[in-house]
Amino acid sequence: MKSRIFKWTLPVFLLFLIFESVNIVKADDDDYKEHEKHEKHERYERGEDEWGDEDDDHWKDKEHEREDGDESKETENRNLYQENQVQQSYWNIWTRDTSTSITENLPFQEAKEVAVEFDGKSKSLYVIPLNGQFLVSGEKMAQLFGIKYKFYKQSKILVVSNEKNELIVHAGSNAAYENMVKTPMPAKALYFENSVYLPISVIANAFGYRVNWDAAKGTITLKGIF
Repeated sequence: MKSRIFKWTLPVFLLFLIFESVNIVKADDDDYKEHEKHEKHERYERGEDEWGDEDDDHWKDKEHEREDGDESKETENRNLYQENQVQQSYWNIWTRDTSTSITENLPFQEAKEVAVEFDGKSKSLYVIPLNGQFLVSGEKMAQLFGIKYKFYKQSKILVVSNEKNELIVHAGSNAAYENMVKTPMPAKALYFENSVYLPISVIANAFGYRVNWDAAKGTITLKGIF
């Protein structure tokens, strides 16, 4: 009976010893790895060691991410600069550009009656220099071109149109609707003497004319683009 109990107890005892030894080895190994990792970081902080291959790859990945971020930031800054860069603006050209602009010196600085020559005809218009632009009455320009116009006095909106084009301008706004497309103007429209005044370059160019200044005659000339 005793021999039978011994036979059963011995294998169980041996298995217990093996299991404990494995756990001890594993615990020692984990402690060693953690200790080695801790020492490695301490040596690196003291400048006594360098990163291993695995840590170096991790650092390179982080550096690559930072470079990509820096490049993205540079691109964003460059686009922002391009959008806000200062460009030359002209009183007689409607560039339809949203960039911040500086204006050249106008041919004259005081508001006055000026002759506007068009297709061999001449009409005197009151011209207001404002913010680097020459503002003229939209209704008077429409009469000069011989095209339709309608002024909504309560809302101060002017609609000028012909068979091909339409221009809608609201006094106090620097946006015009050219054929139903919202387009920036170089200066805000002005409500003056029961009329909407807008940059002459806008209304002339919208209906196919180029604006020039004849210094010898002291007149504004309009010439068809097409």
